Amino acid sequence: MFWVSGFDMGIWASQIPRIKAGFSLSDSGLATIVFGFAVGAILTMPITGALTTRLGGVRTVVATGLAGAVSMALLGAVESYPWLLAAALLTGVALGGLDVAMNTQASVIERAWGGPIMSGIHGWFSLGSLAGAAAGGGLTAAAASFQAVLSIAATLDLVAICAAASWLSVEGVPAGGSNFAWPRRAVLGIGLLCLLAFLFEGGVFDWTAVYLHEVGGASLGASSAGFAGFSLSMAVTRFAGDAFVRRFGPRRVLAGGAGLAAFGIALACAVPDLLVATAGLTLAGFGEANVVPVLFSAAGRVPGVTPGGGIAMAATMGYGAFVLGPPAIGFLADGVGLRLALLVLLGCALAIAVCGRVVEHRPPPPGH
Repeated sequence: MFWVSGFDMGIWASQIPRIKAGFSLSDSGLATIVFGFAVGAILTMPITGALTTRLGGVRTVVATGLAGAVSMALLGAVESYPWLLAAALLTGVALGGLDVAMNTQASVIERAWGGPIMSGIHGWFSLGSLAGAAAGGGLTAAAASFQAVLSIAATLDLVAICAAASWLSVEGVPAGGSNFAWPRRAVLGIGLLCLLAFLFEGGVFDWTAVYLHEVGGASLGASSAGFAGFSLSMAVTRFAGDAFVRRFGPRRVLAGGAGLAAFGIALACAVPDLLVATAGLTLAGFGEANVVPVLFSAAGRVPGVTPGGGIAMAATMGYGAFVLGPPAIGFLADGVGLRLALLVLLGCALAIAVCGRVVEHRPPPPGH
């Protein structure tokens, strides 16, 4: 299910330049569409907590996943700007709900497992993002229509969800309980770092393809290369992330990773050439890969807060930035240009590297 969520986000990221070109949108016009996606995701987060309480974790994950597949097909069928905005909002509702549901389920499984496995689980999201970006870019280069790309994505979603449904653990979030909560003071520092980390990832998801196309001069098909490099390096590093945390400790992994992410995004902004910028975004992916899993694990170890509650509080702040940050970058780009607007991501990475001391040095206990 993490793969499905990542795949949909990869398809979305690869098709944003086509949405802008096909509907003749300005940066702020495109930002409005992205904002509609964001509003849908933000509105559904507390609702997802209620659904988890009523339906249980497994049913909520499957239901939101199926809703995401349907909304992707609808997004590809619209032909006017108002319907595009409505479809983006519905897609945000579905995918935002899936994000909260699957991370809540994953946090429960990690606690039962008895060791750090969150980085590996998030690696499947990165694999899905890579697959979505590659599929979207490849189909675009092959002259497949926007509608065809989204229809194919929806079909693949349905196949993957049906395959995964019978394997989902029935020992996840039971009906009658929820891990959703609003941020508390004890988790605030970690939550703010999650906010910065998700803003960084959201900016890469929604704007780097547009940046490489408009500033770097890449074709629509090739413009997703930077995002694909970012997703690939994140996936590879996340599958090794749990071992890194056990060996070096969460503070070093967090500070070193954020520093590398800052260098990578700085390189991409300094040299918008397709190859150089893609290399920079790939380095950024290596650095960013384990930032969110380390923060989630730290939120689960805050004294006085249950592991699931701490993760849910930090995730709530992070996801808000993930969906609301990119529209803000778009509105800023209308005033200063997209190249300068993306320097916001550099500031986010540097702030995480400097302020990561809120994460305790003690690594989590070894896993199985």
